[in-house]
Amino acid sequence: MQTSREFKQRLIFALLFSFGLLLRLLFIPAKTLDMDSYLLWYKYIVENGLGSIGSDYFGYNPPFIYLLALATLTRSFLHPVIAIKLIPFIFDILSAVLVYRIVRVQEPEGTKPLLAVLIFWIAPTIMINSAFWGQTDSLYTSFLLITVLLLLKEKPSLALLAFGIAFAIKAQAILLAPFLGILFFKKYIPFKAFLAFPIVYAASFIPAILAGRPIASLFSTYSAQSETFAAASKNAANPYFFIGEQNYQTAFYAGLVIAAILLLAWVLIYGFKKYEVTKPNLILTALTSLAIVPYLLPKMHDRYFYPADVLSIVFAFFFPKFWFVPVAYQAISFLSYLPYLFNTPANAIIPIAFVFNTLTILFLLQKQWAMTNET
Repeated sequence: MQTSREFKQRLIFALLFSFGLLLRLLFIPAKTLDMDSYLLWYKYIVENGLGSIGSDYFGYNPPFIYLLALATLTRSFLHPVIAIKLIPFIFDILSAVLVYRIVRVQEPEGTKPLLAVLIFWIAPTIMINSAFWGQTDSLYTSFLLITVLLLLKEKPSLALLAFGIAFAIKAQAILLAPFLGILFFKKYIPFKAFLAFPIVYAASFIPAILAGRPIASLFSTYSAQSETFAAASKNAANPYFFIGEQNYQTAFYAGLVIAAILLLAWVLIYGFKKYEVTKPNLILTALTSLAIVPYLLPKMHDRYFYPADVLSIVFAFFFPKFWFVPVAYQAISFLSYLPYLFNTPANAIIPIAFVFNTLTILFLLQKQWAMTNET
């Protein structure tokens, strides 16, 4: 028989889930400049048929275009904006399931996994990114979560397959690569497991190739995306925000070198340092990778800390004392979103996000150092 406590818990869960769902529904009509691009692609598919997935007209890699093509099948009963936003909405639900599964690894009993799902579901930047902005960050982040979950379950080959899918969706999946490098040197991931990555990445192109798309254009999508703006930072909360456009070229090339050196050093230090790869340590290292890569690299966008937003929620359930980390990333990303979405002056907002981000990353690095000295 259901106890009073169980009833209250289910009622709270239902109310908070409904609250998150209501906000998402209220956000759906919003249309940003990015949505204009998606609508152009949507219209192109409608006018030219599903076979147009073989065109090089689109600015994204094929996996998202396949989903967009499927979304056009709803055009007789759904507004295009709603159809397009249903894509990240569905992946929000998938991410919620994955958050539950990952936290369940650490907390096999009790209601903490459900609490993690609720926090994810109502987290402001999660809702804004998908439901308001209509962005696709939830797509590749879902597969990054699958990667982490499979590594927790010691299934490295399947994990690298999921990582390959994530990278096939968006290049930003590379944010998790240094973490995988550490696990390789720790012999947690065998070399042969990495073969799954290029195989699944290439396989994601097959429908587009069969539809007539030139192979060369498929491998140039990410390089073309990197040339769409000449700025060291697009409101990303990292040091490059403070570099003027006149110094872009110098900042870009110097930034790549500095980032490569620092990330390689981080990978080698923790790849060869003697410590046990525990589940909490694995989560901490994954989050640190998602945080420091967009912090160190130039040409980052305001949205590129989204995977850290998501995994930091999971992190807090592996390290309950550090609940402030997901709070910090909600603040960092929310502040970073304001200039683009609401025309807030970037110079007044991003420096605050930068300070929060710097302090949070320093904390994660300190915690990683201390934790790997304990084992």
